[in-house]
Amino acid sequence: MRGVALVALAPGGVISEGTRTLRAWLPIAACAGIGLNSVRLRARVRALAVIPPAGQAVHPSHRFLVADGVRLDEAQRRAASAYALREGLSVLDLVPAEMAAHEVLDLARMVDPGAGRPGLLTSGRGAFQALLVEQDVWERAGLDLPTPTRVDLVAATATLRLHASTATGLALLPGLSAGAGSATQRLEIEFAAYPWAPGMPFMPLARDLAVVAGMAAAPAWALGAALLGWVQPLVVSAGRIRLTAGELARSPLTRRLPMLRFLASPVVARRTAPATTAGTAVTATATTATTATATTATIPTPTTAAATATARTPRPGPPVPEPAVLAAKRRQYAADLAAGVDRFLEPPFTACPWCGGAELALELLGVDCFQAKPGVFRYDRCRDCGHVFQNPRLTLDGLEFYYRDFYSGLGARLVEELFSRNSATYLDRARIDIPAPRRWLDVGGGFGHFCATAREVWPTTSFDGLDIGESIGQAERRGWIEHAYRGRLPDLAGTLRDRYDVVSMFHYLEHTRDPREELRAAAQVLAPGGHLIVELPNPHCPAGRWFGTYWPGWLVPQHQHLLPADNLTAALDDLGLKVLDVRFGPAHQGGDAPIALWGAWQRAAPPPSSPWLDVASPAAARVRRVLLGAVTAAAMPAAIAWDVASRRYLTAGRRSNAYRVLAARR
Repeated sequence: MRGVALVALAPGGVISEGTRTLRAWLPIAACAGIGLNSVRLRARVRALAVIPPAGQAVHPSHRFLVADGVRLDEAQRRAASAYALREGLSVLDLVPAEMAAHEVLDLARMVDPGAGRPGLLTSGRGAFQALLVEQDVWERAGLDLPTPTRVDLVAATATLRLHASTATGLALLPGLSAGAGSATQRLEIEFAAYPWAPGMPFMPLARDLAVVAGMAAAPAWALGAALLGWVQPLVVSAGRIRLTAGELARSPLTRRLPMLRFLASPVVARRTAPATTAGTAVTATATTATTATATTATIPTPTTAAATATARTPRPGPPVPEPAVLAAKRRQYAADLAAGVDRFLEPPFTACPWCGGAELALELLGVDCFQAKPGVFRYDRCRDCGHVFQNPRLTLDGLEFYYRDFYSGLGARLVEELFSRNSATYLDRARIDIPAPRRWLDVGGGFGHFCATAREVWPTTSFDGLDIGESIGQAERRGWIEHAYRGRLPDLAGTLRDRYDVVSMFHYLEHTRDPREELRAAAQVLAPGGHLIVELPNPHCPAGRWFGTYWPGWLVPQHQHLLPADNLTAALDDLGLKVLDVRFGPAHQGGDAPIALWGAWQRAAPPPSSPWLDVASPAAARVRRVLLGAVTAAAMPAAIAWDVASRRYLTAGRRSNAYRVLAARR
């Protein structure tokens, strides 16, 4: 009892001691982390292939993209060309044999040559110094970079990676030295290389803060962590990349200055704000007093200095659209919304469009929780057949309005990033027990991610794609499909009759205005004995009730029809197709709970820069988005845990969030 009383009387001391113990462990953990990470990164550098010298001339099909300040002599070009030919590479990232300390660490963090050639849909990262590019890939990628910077090479590497997915590599080129880059450029490169993981460049800062926090409690370990961090570039370089002694000595400072300047940039901007106003006044006065506008434009004022500093400050996250592009889109959306969104709806159905039943019941009143565009949308369920449909449905103009800037335009980068992370799903869809097909048509193919991945399962199959969007043309230019058809399947079916051994419709039918018409067209396109694969959201999934409008299976207002599996199989039978397999559990896609949580945040606090929104106070809207974003981030682990815990229940029976049907033409 006496011990308990002492604890109660001195809670501050107990807490202080506990805090001190915790802080003492921070530099210990930092030492362990730096040591283990150094070993991991060193192994990556050691796995880099070395390009040997070569005597033959540069191949005529090879071009070089060299960053400003990098010098690539003729002998190095010949060596790179011969290596690319020998290894069958269309794109070769040339790694300098001499680099700055921070560049060695950045390179080792971004690439893993020991894992073999990068996967088909992996992000394109590299040294960003010099690239060898095959002429055909260069032309298909549409590159136009006469004097690229290293930051330009970040985007170029990612683009080329998409156009030469299975023929991209990197190797160490002896004699090549990295170009000199500013501290600001280093941070700009990191932000550009991790557009969808903006926290990555801040990880070293988090480690440094942990060491500082534990310095008083464990000074020896803190000093050890600092020394380990100092020599880390030397350890990682593995004797294969040369570091100068002076560069290594300065590296603790040069590696941290860019981030410190970035964090201080808001303070600097605030301090220059008064000067900015004065500078503007000086310029205006000078302009009024003289007609020599050229002279006025060259007067150095605090305004131009502050603007230049702001322009040079990099920002994490995906690229921001140009102001002129956003302004044009705001005008377009304002004109569309001036007459209201009710005009985008057709007269409501009074009977089920699938079976003609007159008994309809409300299933959902939903909103757009992905883009947060205005409007409320009703979905009805037919009491006779169970068909769920949008009622009233969108007009063609309405579909254009709500699709705009989702799969293309402002939303294209995000959508493609999400699609690129589904390789396992694409492979599962492709692994079907059928004879090897000669020709395969993927309807609603988007950017072609499925077709590109399915080649791993069916390497001899010719894949074509069909979509109404411009993305299908990109798939063709990348070489992910053989031929792109842009338009509606029913309109093109006559010219494609009996042509394909397999037609796939993965999460496509729910977007269409008339699913029966689409199925009839698919049956026409199939060759005798050919196979049709259809995957759809399951309207009977419990998650649709749990999460309501935020369930990704609804995708309000894009999804217009949700077909029960029995309705689909009966329709296929009516078309003369034999249903071979109906799968629920294996077609289930994880992520319902996290996506629903994200959608709730997106709806409650949409980005104030969205051009379809009329935001009275953008600053207040940004604060609201940040605060609710913090709440969302805190709740995300629970959403992920719920998703994992509920998977077993949802994948049993017919409760999965999607189902897949395989049928054959008789």
